[in-house]
Amino acid sequence: MIGRVFTGFAWAGFLFWSVLCLGLWGAVTLGGDLLRWLASNALQPATGETVASGLRFIEAFGTALIAWVWLAGAVLIAFAGIVLRRLAANATMVQMTTIRTDGYGVREMKDVTPPGPTIDIEPKRLPPQ
Repeated sequence: MIGRVFTGFAWAGFLFWSVLCLGLWGAVTLGGDLLRWLASNALQPATGETVASGLRFIEAFGTALIAWVWLAGAVLIAFAGIVLRRLAANATMVQMTTIRTDGYGVREMKDVTPPGPTIDIEPKRLPPQ
C-alpha cells in the first residue's frame, strides 16, 4: 500500500518537473524569437542577420541544455521513486506486545548440557624401538 503512495509521488514529481521544463523551454523559445525580431528590426540587414544567427545558436544551446536538465531530473525522480518503493516493500512491521511477569522470581539455573562421550585421559605412549 505504501509503495503505491511513493509511486504516486514519483509520478506527480515527474509531471511537475516536465511542466516546469516545458515552461522554461517555451520562455527560451519565445525569448529567442523576440530577440531575433528585435535585432532584425533595430539593426541594418547585414548586421541583423549576423546577430540573429548568434541568437539562433544561443537558443538552440539553451534548448539542448533544458532537454538534458529535464532528462537528468526525470531519471533522478524515477530512481528515487523506485528506491523508495523497494524500501517500503522490504520494510517489516514490528508489533510490540507486553508480557505480564507477576509471580515470577529469580530461579536457580538448570544444567542443560547434553551428556558427552567419556574421555580417556591416560596418555598414549610410543612403542619401544
